[in-house]
Amino acid sequence: MDQSADGSDAAPGRTSKTSSGVRQGNTRRVLEALRLNGPSSQAALARSTQLSPATVNSIVKTLRQQGVAQIRPVNGRESLVALVSSHGAIAAVQVNVASLRVALFDFTAQARFDTALTFTVDTEKEKGERGGGDPDLVVDTVRSLAAQAGLRTEDLAGVAVGMQAPLARATGAVTSWARRQLPAWRDVVVAETLQEALGVPVHAENDANLAALAEWTWGAGQGAADFLYVMCSEGIGGGLVIDGRIYRGGDGLAGEIGHLVLQPDGPVCFCGSRGCLTAFVSEHSILLALKESGHALTSLREVIDHARHGDPACRRVLYEAGRHLGRAFANTAKLMAPSVVAIGGVLREAGPLLFDSLVSSVEVQSLKAVSPSIRFLPAVLGEDSVLFGGLAMVLTETGRGASALPAWARLHQTIRVPNGRARNH
Repeated sequence: MDQSADGSDAAPGRTSKTSSGVRQGNTRRVLEALRLNGPSSQAALARSTQLSPATVNSIVKTLRQQGVAQIRPVNGRESLVALVSSHGAIAAVQVNVASLRVALFDFTAQARFDTALTFTVDTEKEKGERGGGDPDLVVDTVRSLAAQAGLRTEDLAGVAVGMQAPLARATGAVTSWARRQLPAWRDVVVAETLQEALGVPVHAENDANLAALAEWTWGAGQGAADFLYVMCSEGIGGGLVIDGRIYRGGDGLAGEIGHLVLQPDGPVCFCGSRGCLTAFVSEHSILLALKESGHALTSLREVIDHARHGDPACRRVLYEAGRHLGRAFANTAKLMAPSVVAIGGVLREAGPLLFDSLVSSVEVQSLKAVSPSIRFLPAVLGEDSVLFGGLAMVLTETGRGASALPAWARLHQTIRVPNGRARNH
């Protein structure tokens, strides 16, 4: 039997189209193995992908020629294959209720460029609805940032957009019960609308999903086959990464742990249910609990700072937040059995003030009795996790990757684009 150019077996007469499909499939298997396992020897790649050593060797050679992979010597006898990116530029966008952040990662220049906008909300005009910018603002900001970085919009390999709201899989738009959070995005098919305006591939995701992908790729979940990430800040969001892929579920709303009901007769949540995790652990709910005790604090970071300095009320609300998270994690983990659960967002900065009550809760202890290998960790990528997740997504979609996050990608070079000012919505 003949062999195709990548070393795989090919029957006589197989069409070039079929051979090309086989090569592409084998290449994807190698790329996915490197993303899941990190730098690997060619022998390890052959075992994990179940491809022949000759096939792996051919694929690695091609990836090196394309600048997608490199060989890293470990010692005099062994070397590892690692994913790298050495060319092209990628934009990552984070659409929050009160802000818009855009980062441009230029692999050719090895430089990162950022801009950020904040919004105020006319509550009379919007009747309580909140901000989040609008599609035109995102398009203008991406174009302006690219221009300021010396690039054309069409030079971008892709754009990833993280929305502070769940996206319905069937429509690609913000799901109906979350639309009041981002009124300007009502009924907008996010990826399609922005792609048509920018003229480059656009990928849209819930922000927690992107943060989960970033932490799995370069952070607390690196190397974990099954990973749960929970973002705890202004709201509570969750993302699942299973076998190296974001798990979205049938309707695209998988991982919405913030709306897991902990107390059926608890406070009303904006989703319309009662007693959701969000109603106990979000920034708003924690500040509200403190306000009722006479503490007029304005941010979750302020709560954490007061708790570190011994404020008993602030320490109490963080302790209770840990207990609530422990219950939610235990219920979720019994269904999906992740090997790692990571907490991100501002709340992770509470450290032991949160984690001590989380890991000691009755529910978590019961879970550990039947699943002793599960680990609860703080996320490590900080406030840029959503942007890094957008970077990871575009790298994956374009058949590239990076086994390690480049040092330059962490360095902000803030650019004040022409529309980079506070705007009223």
